[in-house]
Amino acid sequence: MKPTAADWLGVALLTASALLAALIEALLVPYYIDGVIAPLTIALAAATNVALPWLANGLIPRATARLAPFLAWLVVMIGFGVYTRPEGDVILPGGGPGGVQYVTYGVLLGGALVGTVAQVWLSPPPQTRAGRVSR
Repeated sequence: MKPTAADWLGVALLTASALLAALIEALLVPYYIDGVIAPLTIALAAATNVALPWLANGLIPRATARLAPFLAWLVVMIGFGVYTRPEGDVILPGGGPGGVQYVTYGVLLGGALVGTVAQVWLSPPPQTRAGRVSR
């Protein structure tokens, strides 16, 4: 079945949702509850990188559709990781009080790992030729 324009619009909206989710997750990295760092954003990154590619794959079962939300999330997170303002301000801190660097590394590495696993999990099995057994 050929994807319609509405299907591609849905994938575009899911990709935009991944961009927004990455922005929110990056801003939640230094989130404290009663003076203790709360790694809520790691769970959000994992959920984002499973749910959005899964929904995109449901609309259009192609690699480009399921990769678009994950790559959009990854570009935003890596961009925030390397971007510094002239004053030295950063969005994803690599150090600081209370172990905020561990949340930064957790959201970057955990989100990327979960997203990669989701891409592999959503990929269709390889096709085999008739009469041959794949090994």
